[in-house]
Amino acid sequence: MKFISPSSRSLTRDAIRVVNPRRLLLPGLALLLLCNLGAFAGGVWLGQGLGSAQAPARAGVAKVKPAEESFALARLGELVGRLRSLEADALQLRRMLVEHKALSEQVSALDPALLPELAPSIPAGGRGGVLLPPRGCAAARLDTDAQSLEALGRSETTARCLRGALDHLLERVANRNAALMAIPSHRPVQGARLGSAFGNRVDPFNKRLAFHSGLDFSIAGGTAVVAAAGGRVMSAQRHGGYGKLLEIDHGNGLVTRYAHLSRFYVKAGDVVTPGQRVAAVGSTGRSTGPHLHFEVRHHGRFVDPQRFLALADLPHDSDLAHD
Repeated sequence: MKFISPSSRSLTRDAIRVVNPRRLLLPGLALLLLCNLGAFAGGVWLGQGLGSAQAPARAGVAKVKPAEESFALARLGELVGRLRSLEADALQLRRMLVEHKALSEQVSALDPALLPELAPSIPAGGRGGVLLPPRGCAAARLDTDAQSLEALGRSETTARCLRGALDHLLERVANRNAALMAIPSHRPVQGARLGSAFGNRVDPFNKRLAFHSGLDFSIAGGTAVVAAAGGRVMSAQRHGGYGKLLEIDHGNGLVTRYAHLSRFYVKAGDVVTPGQRVAAVGSTGRSTGPHLHFEVRHHGRFVDPQRFLALADLPHDSDLAHD
Protein backbone atom coordinates (compact mmCIF):
# COMPACT_ATOMS: atom_id res chain seq x y z
CA MET A 1 0.00 0.00 0.00
CA LYS A 2 1.35 3.38 -0.88
CA PHE A 3 0.48 6.90 0.29
CA ILE A 4 0.44 9.95 -1.99
CA SER A 5 1.84 13.13 -0.50
CA PRO A 6 0.98 16.38 -2.29
CA SER A 7 3.67 19.00 -2.76
CA SER A 8 3.51 22.26 -0.90
CA ARG A 9 4.05 24.19 -4.05
CA SER A 10 1.35 22.79 -6.23
CA LEU A 11 -0.91 19.79 -6.73
CA THR A 12 0.36 19.00 -10.13
CA ARG A 13 1.02 15.43 -11.11
CA ASP A 14 4.70 16.10 -11.42
CA ALA A 15 4.93 17.27 -7.81
CA ILE A 16 3.25 14.21 -6.32
CA ARG A 17 5.69 11.89 -4.27
CA VAL A 18 5.05 8.28 -3.37
CA VAL A 19 5.98 7.22 0.29
CA ASN A 20 6.67 3.52 1.18
CA PRO A 21 5.24 2.54 4.73
CA ARG A 22 8.04 0.06 5.33
CA ARG A 23 10.46 2.93 5.62
CA LEU A 24 8.45 4.29 8.58
CA LEU A 25 7.67 0.95 10.23
CA LEU A 26 11.20 -0.37 10.52
CA PRO A 27 12.66 2.62 12.41
CA GLY A 28 9.63 2.62 14.73
CA LEU A 29 10.08 -1.02 15.56
CA ALA A 30 13.78 -0.48 16.19
CA LEU A 31 13.05 2.47 18.47
CA LEU A 32 10.42 0.47 20.37
CA LEU A 33 12.83 -2.42 20.80
CA LEU A 34 15.51 -0.10 22.15
CA CYS A 35 13.06 1.40 24.64
CA ASN A 36 12.05 -2.05 25.87
CA LEU A 37 15.66 -3.13 26.24
CA GLY A 38 16.46 0.04 28.20
CA ALA A 39 13.47 -0.44 30.48
CA PHE A 40 14.46 -4.05 31.09
CA ALA A 41 18.07 -3.11 31.89
CA GLY A 42 16.92 -0.33 34.18
CA GLY A 43 14.61 -2.71 36.03
CA VAL A 44 17.39 -5.25 36.47
CA TRP A 45 19.75 -2.58 37.74
CA LEU A 46 17.17 -1.18 40.14
CA GLY A 47 16.29 -4.64 41.43
CA GLN A 48 19.91 -5.48 42.10
CA GLY A 49 20.37 -2.21 43.96
CA LEU A 50 17.35 -2.78 46.15
CA GLY A 51 18.37 -6.39 46.81
CA SER A 52 21.88 -5.42 47.86
CA ALA A 53 20.49 -2.71 50.15
CA GLN A 54 18.04 -5.10 51.85
CA ALA A 55 20.49 -8.02 52.15
CA PRO A 56 22.41 -6.62 55.21
CA ALA A 57 19.15 -5.89 56.97
CA ARG A 58 17.94 -9.44 56.40
CA ALA A 59 21.32 -10.82 57.48
CA GLY A 60 21.21 -8.72 60.64
CA VAL A 61 17.76 -10.00 61.49
CA ALA A 62 18.86 -13.57 60.81
CA LYS A 63 21.92 -13.17 63.05
CA VAL A 64 20.06 -11.76 66.09
CA LYS A 65 18.53 -15.02 67.18
CA PRO A 66 21.70 -17.18 66.76
CA ALA A 67 23.69 -14.53 68.68
CA GLU A 68 21.24 -14.63 71.60
CA GLU A 69 21.31 -18.41 71.59
CA SER A 70 25.13 -18.47 71.61
CA PHE A 71 25.23 -15.98 74.50
CA ALA A 72 22.69 -18.01 76.48
CA LEU A 73 24.65 -21.22 75.88
CA ALA A 74 27.86 -19.53 77.06
CA ARG A 75 26.14 -18.28 80.22
CA LEU A 76 24.65 -21.71 80.82
CA GLY A 77 28.05 -23.36 80.41
CA GLU A 78 29.58 -20.94 82.91
CA LEU A 79 26.78 -21.67 85.38
CA VAL A 80 27.29 -25.44 85.00
CA GLY A 81 31.00 -24.96 85.68
CA ARG A 82 30.24 -23.01 88.84
CA LEU A 83 27.82 -25.68 90.04
CA ARG A 84 30.43 -28.39 89.46
CA SER A 85 32.96 -26.34 91.41
CA LEU A 86 30.42 -26.00 94.22
CA GLU A 87 29.87 -29.75 94.19
CA ALA A 88 33.61 -30.44 94.48
CA ASP A 89 33.96 -27.96 97.34
CA ALA A 90 30.94 -29.48 99.07
CA LEU A 91 32.65 -32.89 98.98
CA GLN A 92 35.82 -31.28 100.34
CA LEU A 93 33.78 -29.67 103.13
CA ARG A 94 32.27 -33.06 103.95
CA ARG A 95 35.75 -34.62 104.27
CA MET A 96 36.87 -31.72 106.44
CA LEU A 97 33.84 -32.15 108.68
CA VAL A 98 34.64 -35.85 109.10
CA GLU A 99 38.19 -34.87 110.03
CA HIS A 100 36.81 -32.22 112.36
CA LYS A 101 34.64 -34.82 114.09
CA ALA A 102 37.62 -37.14 114.61
CA LEU A 103 39.75 -34.31 115.99
CA SER A 104 36.92 -33.17 118.24
CA GLU A 105 36.56 -36.67 119.66
CA GLN A 106 40.28 -36.75 120.43
CA VAL A 107 40.09 -33.56 122.47
CA SER A 108 36.63 -34.07 123.95
CA ALA A 109 38.13 -34.88 127.36
CA LEU A 110 40.27 -31.74 127.50
CA ASP A 111 39.80 -29.22 130.25
CA PRO A 112 38.16 -26.14 128.64
CA ALA A 113 40.19 -23.95 130.98
CA LEU A 114 43.34 -24.98 129.09
CA LEU A 115 42.10 -23.73 125.75
CA PRO A 116 39.28 -21.24 126.31
CA GLU A 117 39.50 -20.11 122.68
CA LEU A 118 38.40 -23.59 121.58
CA ALA A 119 35.63 -23.98 124.15
CA PRO A 120 32.10 -23.43 122.84
CA SER A 121 30.83 -19.94 123.54
CA ILE A 122 27.37 -20.09 125.14
CA PRO A 123 25.75 -16.70 125.77
CA ALA A 124 24.80 -16.12 129.37
CA GLY A 125 21.46 -14.76 130.54
CA GLY A 126 18.11 -14.70 128.78
CA ARG A 127 17.72 -14.84 125.04
CA GLY A 128 14.88 -14.14 122.64
CA GLY A 129 13.64 -12.00 119.79
CA VAL A 130 11.18 -11.80 116.93
CA LEU A 131 11.06 -14.90 114.72
CA LEU A 132 12.25 -13.87 111.26
CA PRO A 133 13.05 -15.99 108.20
CA PRO A 134 16.71 -16.78 107.61
CA ARG A 135 18.75 -14.64 105.27
CA GLY A 136 21.15 -15.67 102.58
CA CYS A 137 20.88 -18.40 99.98
CA ALA A 138 18.01 -20.10 101.80
CA ALA A 139 15.75 -17.32 100.53
CA ALA A 140 16.98 -17.65 96.94
CA ARG A 141 15.67 -20.09 94.37
CA LEU A 142 17.90 -21.99 91.98
CA ASP A 143 15.97 -21.93 88.71
CA THR A 144 16.00 -25.11 86.72
CA ASP A 145 14.45 -23.36 83.72
CA ALA A 146 17.45 -21.92 81.93
CA GLN A 147 15.62 -21.04 78.70
CA SER A 148 15.77 -17.29 79.25
CA LEU A 149 18.53 -14.86 80.10
CA GLU A 150 16.51 -13.69 83.10
CA ALA A 151 16.40 -17.23 84.50
CA LEU A 152 20.13 -17.57 83.90
CA GLY A 153 20.73 -14.32 85.76
CA ARG A 154 18.76 -15.55 88.78
CA SER A 155 20.60 -18.88 88.72
CA GLU A 156 23.97 -17.14 88.57
CA THR A 157 23.01 -14.94 91.51
CA THR A 158 22.08 -18.01 93.54
CA ALA A 159 25.29 -19.78 92.52
CA ARG A 160 27.35 -16.78 93.66
CA CYS A 161 25.46 -16.75 96.95
CA LEU A 162 26.14 -20.46 97.48
CA ARG A 163 29.80 -19.93 96.59
CA GLY A 164 30.16 -17.22 99.20
CA ALA A 165 28.43 -19.28 101.88
CA LEU A 166 30.47 -22.38 101.04
CA ASP A 167 33.75 -20.45 101.07
CA HIS A 168 32.84 -19.08 104.50
CA LEU A 169 32.11 -22.58 105.81
CA LEU A 170 35.33 -23.96 104.33
CA GLU A 171 37.32 -21.19 105.98
CA ARG A 172 35.68 -21.74 109.36
CA VAL A 173 36.13 -25.52 109.26
CA ALA A 174 39.74 -25.15 108.08
CA ASN A 175 40.53 -22.73 110.89
CA ARG A 176 38.81 -24.98 113.40
CA ASN A 177 40.65 -28.05 112.16
CA ALA A 178 43.94 -26.17 112.23
CA ALA A 179 43.27 -25.19 115.84
CA LEU A 180 42.41 -28.79 116.75
CA MET A 181 45.50 -30.10 114.95
CA ALA A 182 47.58 -27.76 117.10
CA ILE A 183 46.47 -29.58 120.28
CA PRO A 184 49.11 -32.15 121.35
CA SER A 185 46.78 -35.16 121.39
CA HIS A 186 48.96 -37.43 119.23
CA ARG A 187 51.21 -39.91 121.05
CA PRO A 188 54.87 -39.00 120.48
CA VAL A 189 55.94 -42.68 120.41
CA GLN A 190 54.04 -45.84 119.59
CA GLY A 191 54.16 -49.09 121.57
CA ALA A 192 55.94 -47.52 124.57
CA ARG A 193 55.34 -48.21 128.25
CA LEU A 194 54.56 -45.34 130.55
CA GLY A 195 57.31 -44.76 133.11
CA SER A 196 57.31 -41.83 135.49
CA ALA A 197 54.11 -39.81 135.45
CA PHE A 198 53.63 -36.07 135.83
CA GLY A 199 54.03 -34.71 139.37
CA ASN A 200 56.15 -35.43 142.43
CA ARG A 201 58.22 -38.63 142.46
CA VAL A 202 61.38 -40.08 143.94
CA ASP A 203 64.33 -38.89 141.88
CA PRO A 204 66.18 -41.89 140.34
CA PHE A 205 69.59 -40.31 141.03
CA ASN A 206 69.48 -38.84 144.55
CA LYS A 207 66.44 -40.86 145.79
CA ARG A 208 64.76 -37.72 147.10
CA LEU A 209 61.32 -36.31 146.40
CA ALA A 210 61.36 -34.12 143.26
CA PHE A 211 58.92 -32.73 140.74
CA HIS A 212 58.70 -34.48 137.38
CA SER A 213 57.56 -32.01 134.69
CA GLY A 214 56.37 -34.48 132.06
CA LEU A 215 55.81 -38.11 131.08
CA ASP A 216 58.47 -40.77 130.52
CA PHE A 217 57.94 -43.27 127.71
CA SER A 218 60.13 -46.34 128.07
CA ILE A 219 61.16 -47.68 124.65
CA ALA A 220 64.27 -48.80 122.79
CA GLY A 221 66.79 -46.23 121.60
CA GLY A 222 66.45 -45.12 118.00
CA THR A 223 62.64 -45.41 118.00
CA ALA A 224 60.99 -42.70 115.96
CA VAL A 225 59.57 -39.73 117.88
CA VAL A 226 56.68 -37.94 116.15
CA ALA A 227 55.15 -34.52 116.67
CA ALA A 228 52.21 -34.60 119.07
CA ALA A 229 50.59 -31.77 117.08
CA GLY A 230 51.22 -29.46 114.18
CA GLY A 231 53.42 -26.44 114.74
CA ARG A 232 56.80 -24.81 114.20
CA VAL A 233 60.09 -26.02 115.65
CA MET A 234 61.42 -23.51 118.16
CA SER A 235 64.77 -25.18 118.86
CA ALA A 236 66.60 -28.46 118.35
CA GLN A 237 69.78 -28.54 120.45
CA ARG A 238 71.36 -29.74 123.70
CA HIS A 239 69.93 -28.23 126.84
CA GLY A 240 71.51 -29.21 130.18
CA GLY A 241 69.91 -32.19 131.90
CA TYR A 242 67.42 -32.57 129.05
CA GLY A 243 70.23 -33.68 126.75
CA LYS A 244 69.18 -33.28 123.13
CA LEU A 245 65.95 -31.30 123.41
CA LEU A 246 63.36 -30.52 120.73
CA GLU A 247 60.78 -27.78 121.31
CA ILE A 248 57.74 -27.24 119.08
CA ASP A 249 55.44 -24.23 119.30
CA HIS A 250 51.79 -25.09 118.49
CA GLY A 251 50.29 -21.65 119.00
CA ASN A 252 47.64 -20.71 121.56
CA GLY A 253 50.41 -20.72 124.16
CA LEU A 254 51.07 -24.47 123.75
CA VAL A 255 54.62 -25.85 123.51
CA THR A 256 55.71 -29.49 123.55
CA ARG A 257 59.21 -30.64 124.51
CA TYR A 258 60.94 -33.94 123.62
CA ALA A 259 64.04 -34.69 125.69
CA HIS A 260 66.96 -37.19 125.92
CA LEU A 261 66.90 -37.67 122.13
CA SER A 262 69.64 -39.40 120.15
CA ARG A 263 69.15 -37.35 116.95
CA PHE A 264 66.97 -34.72 115.26
CA TYR A 265 65.16 -34.99 111.95
CA VAL A 266 64.05 -31.36 111.92
CA LYS A 267 65.64 -28.02 112.69
CA ALA A 268 64.58 -24.70 114.16
CA GLY A 269 62.05 -22.92 111.95
CA ASP A 270 60.66 -26.07 110.31
CA VAL A 271 56.89 -26.49 110.15
CA VAL A 272 55.73 -29.95 111.23
CA THR A 273 52.42 -31.79 111.00
CA PRO A 274 50.81 -34.11 113.56
CA GLY A 275 52.46 -37.54 113.49
CA GLN A 276 55.51 -36.36 111.51
CA ARG A 277 58.82 -37.96 112.50
CA VAL A 278 60.89 -35.30 114.21
CA ALA A 279 63.54 -37.15 116.26
CA ALA A 280 64.74 -40.50 117.65
CA VAL A 281 64.66 -41.85 121.19
CA GLY A 282 67.94 -41.74 123.06
CA SER A 283 69.50 -41.43 126.52
CA THR A 284 71.33 -38.10 126.43
CA GLY A 285 71.49 -35.72 129.37
CA ARG A 286 70.36 -36.69 132.87
CA SER A 287 68.97 -40.13 132.03
CA THR A 288 69.32 -43.68 133.32
CA GLY A 289 68.49 -45.37 129.99
CA PRO A 290 66.77 -45.02 126.61
CA HIS A 291 63.40 -43.31 126.94
CA LEU A 292 61.50 -40.21 125.86
CA HIS A 293 60.72 -37.41 128.28
CA PHE A 294 57.65 -35.58 126.95
CA GLU A 295 56.49 -32.21 128.30
CA VAL A 296 53.59 -29.87 127.56
CA ARG A 297 53.67 -26.21 128.50
CA HIS A 298 50.73 -23.83 128.37
CA HIS A 299 51.69 -20.16 128.59
CA GLY A 300 54.94 -21.17 130.28
CA ARG A 301 53.33 -23.45 132.89
CA PHE A 302 53.94 -27.20 133.03
CA VAL A 303 50.74 -29.10 132.23
CA ASP A 304 50.10 -32.82 132.72
CA PRO A 305 50.43 -34.32 129.20
CA GLN A 306 47.82 -36.93 130.12
CA ARG A 307 45.22 -34.17 129.92
CA PHE A 308 45.90 -34.14 126.19
CA LEU A 309 46.90 -37.71 125.38
CA ALA A 310 44.54 -40.69 125.33
CA LEU A 311 46.56 -43.11 127.47
CA ALA A 312 43.81 -45.38 128.77
CA ASP A 313 45.17 -48.37 126.88
CA LEU A 314 48.84 -47.48 127.34
CA PRO A 315 50.73 -50.04 129.47
CA HIS A 316 51.86 -48.50 132.73
CA ASP A 317 55.00 -49.59 134.54
CA SER A 318 55.17 -48.01 137.97
CA ASP A 319 58.60 -49.50 138.57
CA LEU A 320 60.19 -47.59 135.69
CA ALA A 321 61.58 -44.24 136.71
CA HIS A 322 63.67 -42.52 134.08
CA ASP A 323 65.02 -38.96 134.20
